Amino acid sequence: MKKKLLAALLASALAAGMLPTSACAASDYTTANAMLVTLTDSSATAKGKYSGCEIDGTDVSITAAGTYVFSGDCDNGSITVKKGVTGVTIVLNGLTLTNDDSAAITLNKTAEASLIAAAGTTNTVADTEGSNDENAAVKVKSGASLSISGTGTLTVDGNAKNGIKGAADAVITVAEVKLNINAADDGLSCDDELNITGGTLSITAGGDAVKASPDTNDTENPDTTSLGNVTISGGTLTLNATGDGIQADGDLTISGGTFHVKTNGGHTTALTDDSASCKGFKAGGALTVTGGTLTVDSADDALHANTDVTISGGTLTLATGDDGVHADNDLVIGTKGASSTSTPRINITASYEGLEGTTVTVYSGDIDVVASDDGVNAASSTLGERSDKYAINIAGGDLYIDAGSDGLDSNNDISMTGGKVEVYGADAMMDAAIDYDGTFTLSGGTLFGAGMEPSAGTQAYIAVGETSPSGGGMGGGPNGHGGGQGMTPPGDANGSADGTNGNRPTPPNFSGNTSTDGTFTPPTKPSGGKADGKQSGNLSNRESALGIKEGSVITVQDSSGKTLCTATALGSMSSVIFSSPDIREGETYTVLVDGTSVGTAEAKLGTTDSSSSMSTFKPGQGGQPNQNGSQATVGSFKDVPQNSWFASAVQYVTSNSLMNGTSTTAFSPSATMSRGMLMTVLARYAGESTEGGTVWYEKGMNWAKNKGISDGSAPNRNITREQLAAMLYRYAGEPDGAADLSAYTDAGSVSAYAEKAVQWCVKNGILTGKTSSTLAPKATATRAECAAMLQRFASLTK
Repeated sequence: MKKKLLAALLASALAAGMLPTSACAASDYTTANAMLVTLTDSSATAKGKYSGCEIDGTDVSITAAGTYVFSGDCDNGSITVKKGVTGVTIVLNGLTLTNDDSAAITLNKTAEASLIAAAGTTNTVADTEGSNDENAAVKVKSGASLSISGTGTLTVDGNAKNGIKGAADAVITVAEVKLNINAADDGLSCDDELNITGGTLSITAGGDAVKASPDTNDTENPDTTSLGNVTISGGTLTLNATGDGIQADGDLTISGGTFHVKTNGGHTTALTDDSASCKGFKAGGALTVTGGTLTVDSADDALHANTDVTISGGTLTLATGDDGVHADNDLVIGTKGASSTSTPRINITASYEGLEGTTVTVYSGDIDVVASDDGVNAASSTLGERSDKYAINIAGGDLYIDAGSDGLDSNNDISMTGGKVEVYGADAMMDAAIDYDGTFTLSGGTLFGAGMEPSAGTQAYIAVGETSPSGGGMGGGPNGHGGGQGMTPPGDANGSADGTNGNRPTPPNFSGNTSTDGTFTPPTKPSGGKADGKQSGNLSNRESALGIKEGSVITVQDSSGKTLCTATALGSMSSVIFSSPDIREGETYTVLVDGTSVGTAEAKLGTTDSSSSMSTFKPGQGGQPNQNGSQATVGSFKDVPQNSWFASAVQYVTSNSLMNGTSTTAFSPSATMSRGMLMTVLARYAGESTEGGTVWYEKGMNWAKNKGISDGSAPNRNITREQLAAMLYRYAGEPDGAADLSAYTDAGSVSAYAEKAVQWCVKNGILTGKTSSTLAPKATATRAECAAMLQRFASLTK
């Protein structure tokens, strides 16, 4: 315990600048004050002051405190610090050392040593691929402590498994040194505490580059005491890993340093469901960044924590195939009360979702987000689709979002009290720049975007165009599970033939749909759009009622002609929402597109009733409400206009008791759909009862597993487009019939298990491209998309 406390105090002092980096390395030594050891392929010879070592051929064991200087070239030798020996300094003065059976350098249990690369020297230590002890080239056993420093170069080759490895309760500290590590598995790893205060580190790893992970899976000696913490306060780290760049099972803290991290080939690598974790920075506990320059190109999340992520400083440039920054709990950016729009600086150049957490709070900083799905998302796979904990809170900073789906997406509330937000998203009715399921309270800051209007607050805003209805939460339903995930239980056996009072629809008779060549006749597509949520003609967005397209210059002016806002659209926008402290409730403002007025609006405060329009449209632009000020809708669902692409699909699934609304007035077409939900829908479609069970999806999941439709895994995880296609394909009996997908640029990203399913669904019109050139197989399927695909699937019945 004393050793760990001293190590923690030393790391803290170094991070705070209280001590020079040499303080932990004992780098001042003289040959007159040391034992000199020369290694060759056949022997080790020693001379000098100390006698605290034992030599057996080419194996050197250090048995007492002192300074030991090693040089020479040995193909099979070792350096070992005996158990409990402390006060040891090992100087590498031009040493090349390989051990073909174990580690080249070993600190036995509770030993403490400093490892120094002498000035101007190049040193290499390695094990071999056939080593019987597959642990590491440099091994630090339980309770031992190793510090690495020096002004020379040290190369560590972990050919069997790891480069440098610390066991339970071990502490490793790296200071000023040029350290190169090449490892078959993990590069620099320590179960308890790993501290990096400086140096130039270049690590290439077949597993994780930097890692702190207690071995809790060891059934004989599980590590239940190690912290699994990584603390980095300086240095330059270039990390290239097949697994994670930096992984801490405990807390990961970054207060300085320059990082260049690439994992699993970078953000263009397509991952499958069973891909190993390959995140840039990953913490099992909290991930905190207060400084440093982080450049990440990762196939998985760039920054990820199983609890909280806090970024209050530093410059981050992130490109990822998944989330830019992901927190299972709270994601906090900036410092509360700060007015800075430059600290921290976060630039997410590529991502699936940019910022995601149960709550996402922005206090300060300059943040740019590019995301193929949601820009900022308040959600959690653990809590499910509805929770009062979900929230996006913006109190300051400068936030610019370019999203392929929703820009700001909260599964509950949004609150904005300050800062500047310019947000762009899809314009497809189901997706929008601003989307929420609870309340959007606007009480300060500057906001420019489109989509759902604020529903509360003290600051006025204007809205011109076709805004989506506010609210539409995920209300109660069967079994009290957040609306039963939006599905009604099957009706009684005596329901009407059309299913309107509860009967399931008749499953398709696939034998009757097969032509002589073994393929299926494509179903008749429902009116109003395609099953993938896009309008007919493969348009990625609906046609803007305001005439806004990519490159359009949008201007907001007050009644005197003063310009309050100018923005350049990134794509189609069917509405414009703008608010700033200059907007006055009751005053009239004009929106211009490329210099031409497209509408005026009277500024208003947020209201839960956004069905009435306060904007006046330019004649000929369309998008007019009906005579009573609101659009005609499907049934009681205010968020399903009759002219929406998914209207007929919603009518189909609700009238046939497959799905219902998330409340009496909302279907929530843009909400996600879980794997368990689809398993339950298909079970009901097949006429199976899904009532009962310890969880709402148990009966459906078990049915899907028994029928080979799904393995039943991850029922609470959002279902992807290719997973949806695969389940429908298996339900159909895996029939023949493949489509040519070469027109889609991302066809190669379809997972192997789903290739035939996606081809079959495309051939039969069940699934079409997300755009004219992309399939987006790993994008999350929405409730509207699922409803439409189910309708098309059922229409195969003749």
